[in-house]
This record gives sequence, C-alpha cells and structure tokens, in this order.
Amino acid sequence: MLAFALRTLRFRAGMFVAAFLAMFFAAAIMMACGGLIETSIRTDVPPRQLASADVVVAGDQEYHDSGGDPDEPPILPERVRIEAGLADTIAALPGVRKTERFVFEGVPRAGTVDAIGVVADPGVDISELRKRIDAELDATTVTLVGDQRGQAELREARESGVTVMGLAGILTAFAILVSIFGVASMLALSIAQRQQDLALLRAVGATPRQLRRLILRETLLLSLLATALASFPGRFLGEFVFEQLAERGIAADGVAFHQGWIPTVAAMAVAILAAVAGALGAGRRASRVKPTQALAEVSVEGKLIGAGRLLLAVIVLAGGMALTIVTIAVMSGPLSPATAAPAVILLAIGFALLAPVLTKVTTFAVQWPVRALGGVTGQLAVLNARGRSGRLAAVMGPVILLTAVSTGMLYLQATSDEADRRSFADNLVADAVVTTQDRLDAGLLERISDLPSVAGASEHIDSVGFIESPKDRSPMNEGWTLQGVTAAGADAITPVKVTAGRISDLHDETIAIEDQHADKLGVDVGDTIKLRMGDNTPLDLRVAALFSAPDDYNTLLLPADTLAAHTTEGHATRILVNSDGNITPEQLVAELTKVTSAEAGLAVTGRDVLLTEFDEQKKTANFAIYIMVLMIAGYAAITVINTLVSSTAARRREFGLQRLAGSTRGQVMRMVGLEGAILAAGGIALGTAAVTGILVPVSLKRLGSALPAGSPWIYLSTATLAALLTLGAMLLPAWQVTRNRPAEAALALE
Repeated sequence: MLAFALRTLRFRAGMFVAAFLAMFFAAAIMMACGGLIETSIRTDVPPRQLASADVVVAGDQEYHDSGGDPDEPPILPERVRIEAGLADTIAALPGVRKTERFVFEGVPRAGTVDAIGVVADPGVDISELRKRIDAELDATTVTLVGDQRGQAELREARESGVTVMGLAGILTAFAILVSIFGVASMLALSIAQRQQDLALLRAVGATPRQLRRLILRETLLLSLLATALASFPGRFLGEFVFEQLAERGIAADGVAFHQGWIPTVAAMAVAILAAVAGALGAGRRASRVKPTQALAEVSVEGKLIGAGRLLLAVIVLAGGMALTIVTIAVMSGPLSPATAAPAVILLAIGFALLAPVLTKVTTFAVQWPVRALGGVTGQLAVLNARGRSGRLAAVMGPVILLTAVSTGMLYLQATSDEADRRSFADNLVADAVVTTQDRLDAGLLERISDLPSVAGASEHIDSVGFIESPKDRSPMNEGWTLQGVTAAGADAITPVKVTAGRISDLHDETIAIEDQHADKLGVDVGDTIKLRMGDNTPLDLRVAALFSAPDDYNTLLLPADTLAAHTTEGHATRILVNSDGNITPEQLVAELTKVTSAEAGLAVTGRDVLLTEFDEQKKTANFAIYIMVLMIAGYAAITVINTLVSSTAARRREFGLQRLAGSTRGQVMRMVGLEGAILAAGGIALGTAAVTGILVPVSLKRLGSALPAGSPWIYLSTATLAALLTLGAMLLPAWQVTRNRPAEAALALE
C-alpha cells in the first residue's frame, strides 16, 4: 500500500498539492503559536546592569494567594521591592564574593531596593548557592539566574508574558479548530475527486480496510512533508508576530523570542493528527461502498451529510449557543468578550460543518433569479450547483468561516471598545487635568481648590489590589481597581454618591467601597478590610464610607498618599479638577494655566487627554486581536483559494464535454461565474447569519442598539474580499483549463 500511495501522489500531483498547502499553512500557524507560548513561559530577558551578577534577588511580581489557578497567578502592577538589609545577610553566606544593591525606577521606600546582585566566588556551584540564598528569603522574594536575571530590570516582562501567553493560547485553540476544519475540507474534496479511482479499486477486490490504509498513508506522507517544511516559516511567522507585539507595547521590549523543539514537535503532531482525522473521516464513505455499487456511484452524489459530521455540527453549535447565553445572562462589561469571542468561532465552525445541507438550501433559494438573469447558462449553473453540492460544500465552508470570523471578531471588539469607552467617559467627572513629571508641589492642590470656579480638585493615582479579608475574588481574578484621591475633593471628581459614612474621612489607612460590594463582603463603616497592595504589601484599612456608583465601576477609593506609598513612582503625578458649572471646560483650562504658569514642569489639559490615553491603550490591546483575526481569516482565505482552484481545475473533462456539446468558451466561463456568485452569496449570507446570533444580543446588552459598533466598511470589505477570492479562484483556473481544445479536455481525467 505504501508503494501504491506513492504512485497515487505522483499521478495526482495537482490535487495533492492543494492538500499539502492546507497542511503546510495549518502547521506554520500552530508552530508560530507554539513559539509565542514558549517565549511567554520562559520570559527570558538578557540582563544589562545585572550582567555581572551570578544570582539576582528581587521581589516576586506574581501574587500567589489570589484564590485562582495556582499555575496562572495574577501579576502585580507595581514594583515589588525587597529589604536592602538582605544584601548584608546574603553577603555573609558561604560562596558569596560580593553583593550590590540596585534601584531601576521610581522612588523606593526607605530601607528598600529593587534588586540585589550576587557575585559568587570562583568555582562555586550556582545552583547550590541559589538554594542557600533561597533559604534566607520570604515568600515575596525570588532568586533569578541565567537570562531570567533581566526580569528584575524589566518589571513589565512577567506581565507581558502573561498577556502574550493568553493571546497565544486563544489563537492556538482557534487555529487548531480552523485548521482541522480546513484540512478536513480539503481532504474531503480531494477524496471526492478520486471517487472513480476508489470505485475501481473496490471493483477489482480492494477491501474497505485497504482503502482506509491507502488514504491514511497518503495523508501521512503529505502531512510529514508539509509539517517538516513548515518549521522554518512557522518560526519566522512567530518571531514576526512577537516583534509586532513588542513594537506596540503588548510584549515587553527586551524579552527574547524562543522557539525550541518542543513547540515545533507539538505543532507537527497536532497538524498531523488533524490531517489524519480529516482523511479518515472523509474517506470513510468511499471505503464502505459495496463493490457492486462502486462503479455506479462514480458520478453520483453520495449521502447529503454523514451522521458523524451532523453530530459534530450539533455539538459545536450547541457550544456556541451556550456561550452566547452565558455572555448575555452572566458576563458583564469588559468580561463579555471572554465568552463572546469563542462563541463566534464555534458558531462559524458549526455553520461550516453544516455546509452540505446549507449549500442545498442556498442553491434552492437563488435558483430563480439565477435562471432569470442567466438564461440557459444560468440554468446550467443551477444544475451544476445542485448536482455538485457535496463538492461545493467543501468550498462554501471556508467562505462561511472567512466571513464569520472576520466580521464577528472585528465587530465584537469594536462593540466592546465603544461600550468600555462610554463607561469610562460616564465615570470621568473631571473637566481638567494638571500633570507633572515630578512630585507635585505641596500647596498646589490647595491653591487650585481655592479658585472660585473650581467645585473640587483631587490628586489622582491608579493601581490594582486584592481583597484578602474578608476573602474576595475580583472579576477574572485580575484584582480590583484602586484609586487614590484627596478626601476634600473626592466627591467632586468621582461618580460616587455616599450612602454611609463620610468621604471626607478618607485619611491615613482608610478605604471607601461600593455599598453592594460591602454587603457581599459583610462589612460596614468602621470595619476593617485587609488589602494586598500592588507592591505585594498587606495593608489593614478601615472602611470610612460606602457609596453607590454606576455599573462597571469596580473601584475602591483610598487616600492618595496611602496609595502612593505602594506604587512604583511613590507619589502622585496628576490632579483632577472639576468646575462649578459656571465656566466652560476650556475656560477652566485657561484659568488653571495661569495659576500654574509660574511652576516648571506642569501641563494643564482638558479631560480629553484621559479619553485619548484610554483610546491608545485600547488600540494597543486590540492590535493583538487584529493579528489573531488576520491569521485565522488569512488561513481561511488560503483554504478558499486552495479548495476552489483544485475543484475547478479538476473539471477539465466536464468543460471539454460541454464545449463539444455546443457551448462556447464564453458560455462556460459565464456558467462558472454564476456558480461562483451562488457560492459567494451563500457563504457570505450564511457567515453573516452565523455571527448575527451573538453580535445582536451583545450589542443590545452593551450599547442598547441592535447594530454593533464599528464601520460598515468592515463588513463591506470582508464581503467583497470573500466574493473576489471566490470568483477569482474559480474563473482563473476555468480560463486556464478551457484554453485547450475541447476534444483533448474531454479525454482528461476528472
């Protein structure tokens, strides 16, 4: 069977090239994802200032007591500093030549430093020295060796590693689903085109098992070659994506890209398994025909859809609908995309799996206008679409996938961004912002607050913290937003309404919390909340006030000086100012500019600067989504072209016979064009229907509108691209194969 498989590959080269390309691109995408995952796990940062140190002692930027997955602890947002006195303790250990203290950013609290570099005596075993150092450290301090030493210098490395890991994990899952479907569709088409070969083998005595072994070995040979050749472009693609993420601040600039043999082999294994699964599923029908029926079924369409494919489609669609329900009923605010995005993919794949049935429905729905507009040519196009629905389904599936994934993911992200921006703008009460690059002057806030046109002014600091007692988990286990404010002006620059206590009591180690959140925790004014600050410092805070606030305002208010002591900068850099309503925001900015003009380093802007910063952060984060959509949609587009070119080129004999029967070359081309139009229109319409079920309810929930946010050009460009790809991939091969004389083409193998 191996020799026969090799001969089959040789004499059906064009058809197998298409299957090879499907496997090649699938393996390349998965290898790129594997490289991103390995890079995130390693988070290697070649050290610079710490290059001479054999061991680096630094604060642990991971918070391990959040109550979430212990293998994926949240990353603390502030620099976790360590006691400077540890340097003397470590210097006294055997094998230590010297120690050096380092501060890389901000203003550390007295007696703390950012890291300690340890130089070992010559000949000392570094691993043993590291164990001795670890024995002197507490749970908030870690030792770093090798290329991980640079993590102490580049604090953002761990956080960006988690971000890239999450992106790569999601992209890998989506890529596997899309790749399996794409490879299976291509193999199903290639086997359908070989129906005559398989029928003849059954007629001369080949058993179903032998046919399955033949298909399996052909696929193994192709997949082994395709995945092996994909290793280099897969690495290049992964490194390219990582560089793009680093340029936009999603990945920390300075982290080294890694793609070793483990992700490469894993991607190869997944791609090969996907190909084998697709080959076995697609070949089952062909291998089970009875010898007496084989030759009779050469030109006859088989069963509309297999039971296994139908069951899988039902399961996938059920999963997509379940996630849709969860998105609508359970998830709220920024958490919605966590379930909505997988719902888009599952609904798209579910519709694509039902393509054999939906192709019949689409052809039936458009047959009258096609016949009316196309005349005899239109009649032939409809008859061909009806008679070749199985092969058209292999093409329509990727068109559905391309349309649904591109429009669904992009409009979902646009809707989420618009809703988040509205929420941010609604919660932003300030009319002006005073910013400094250094520490604010002690009397500046008071001078601003005393202006007649100012209703209130407050220092402004942001961070993230975790409530440890009473035990509480934040949404997505990423911590609660902490906002540092000045007690005298807090009520004027925050969207809160005090329901108990007094916001003016927000001094020293106190906290104000939303009243429903307080009810959940079982605390009231005067009670104590233990908070794990962003620098991994525990802090007991007395509840000074309870307040009501708009939805999605998951914020805890703390005194600005209390919060500042636990941030990397160590002080506030902004003052938010709200007017009394008697002057415009522009007039307020002008008045504040006069007041602050005597002090260097101060900038006064309107509230738009905060909205602009929010938009820039969203753009940066969304770039990762665009890469994911581009890779998945790109693969779907390649699958569309690949499948259509292979399918159309295999109709050489059909076109030759049609021309011998009296059709001109132009009529054949018009017929193919009408078939392509049916295919493109059906695929675009079904892809649109697949994502409408998730986009409309999400948009209604978050924006109060049935229409999602985002430019209509997203849909128009996607639909146009799908149509052009479909028509081009059918017309160009048809034009090529009809160049030969009809008599020669009629003798060709299909």
